[in-house]
Amino acid sequence: MTANRRTPGTHWRHQTPTFTQDPQTLRRLLDALNRDHPIDFATISNTVTEALAAQLPPERAWVDIITLRLRGHLQLLLTEYDGDTDAPATLALHRDAYRLLALCDTFDPDTPPLHAYELMRALAETTRSFVGLHAAVEGSDR
Repeated sequence: MTANRRTPGTHWRHQTPTFTQDPQTLRRLLDALNRDHPIDFATISNTVTEALAAQLPPERAWVDIITLRLRGHLQLLLTEYDGDTDAPATLALHRDAYRLLALCDTFDPDTPPLHAYELMRALAETTRSFVGLHAAVEGSDR
């Protein structure tokens, strides 16, 4: 063993980071950054469909996983939505979404399974409504 190997990291050669100069790679990166639909509506729709198709009694671990996914989808939709919240129905949908997300913070493994199941279904319904709202906004922009 050499003396340099006794000190961790001293035998590594220092290299400055290099960035790609390949035009195809740069074009793919720019296209990914400038795409029209940064939200994956297919994944969101699949998760919502999976949650709403569940029959009682699903396993609690499965409910927790789907709830976590729906929570992430709903948070993404809320941050990406830049529409008009002056309409009463839209404002009510926003309130429901924020209440459900706040309710998610209070749930833990000791929460009864039926309550967790109902929260999952409520998140799925609200997420589906937000997807419809985004579709309506997208359609009116064109």
